[in-house]
Amino acid sequence: MRAYLVCDGGGSKTEFLLFWEDGRVLAHTRGPGANAIFLPQEKAAQAVCRGIGACLEKGGLTAGELAGTGLFIPGFGPCLEQVRRFLGHDRVQLAGDEKNAFYAALGGPAGIAVLSGTGSFATGRGRGGKEATAGGWGPLFSDEGSGYHIGAMCLNRLAWLHDRGLEGTLLETLALEALGAPDVLSLRRLAYQPGFDRSAVAALCPVVAAAARGGDERAGQILDTAAAALAGLAKTVADTLGETALPVALTGGVARMGDLMEDRFRAALAGALPACRWQPARYAPVVGAALCVLAEMAGVDLCAADLGESLTKGMNGGTDLC
Repeated sequence: MRAYLVCDGGGSKTEFLLFWEDGRVLAHTRGPGANAIFLPQEKAAQAVCRGIGACLEKGGLTAGELAGTGLFIPGFGPCLEQVRRFLGHDRVQLAGDEKNAFYAALGGPAGIAVLSGTGSFATGRGRGGKEATAGGWGPLFSDEGSGYHIGAMCLNRLAWLHDRGLEGTLLETLALEALGAPDVLSLRRLAYQPGFDRSAVAALCPVVAAAARGGDERAGQILDTAAAALAGLAKTVADTLGETALPVALTGGVARMGDLMEDRFRAALAGALPACRWQPARYAPVVGAALCVLAEMAGVDLCAADLGESLTKGMNGGTDLC
């Protein structure tokens, strides 16, 4: 029985999964972000090597026993050789996070997966095998509909309200509490401190969600804008594929808001792509990474067994790394 390890690296966290080719999980661990576009290459490589080592140790295997390792980390190309040296072999493949997002969201051969985490993008595959991707350009280009975008809109709205003397909203109260700030004006200094990075902005996403659930109108408007942007990414992919009746799934951290975002996304999708069929995302991105490796590296027939369910059940009890 062959063993594989996958790594799903994002802007805020990285997950590692060690498993047998029949879907039985040996270990599941988590660590800090490893997106090499936004981190120094050495820091990203160290985070991945450390995480791989911890996952192998927990699973009771050595690097030499791995049949293959799949890394799904944006911008990680320059770091790949360091990981290969750490493992002591070259049975390592690197792909962007759009690959595992597709397998995670759809669990099938055709459709469109929209991922909204710290960043955002949509990826799709048509029934004839054609592939297309939209978004994923990072915060300077927009990252529309992402956790970062929602957090940035939150800060923008707080400033807008302050300038108009509209204070004491639920959104303001929750945001200041989360940031440990005495008032909105102090955010002007806080937001430009070195530690207030992309992840810190994205961390405001749950604040917006809580305010929207509490009835804050402006928080709801922020989520409306994000949902429309995500549906727009799906439409771009559908138009590129030339297929407008594909299943569409939303996945990532923002999707974990539940019906708060799901209902908005479904409504926006119905307007942008009325022929498309919404479906709930099936698996976590790290499970999608495992399914991708099993299908494309190990040659396993995903339809022969419910591997996604087996991997998901085996992930219970994951470990957070320091």
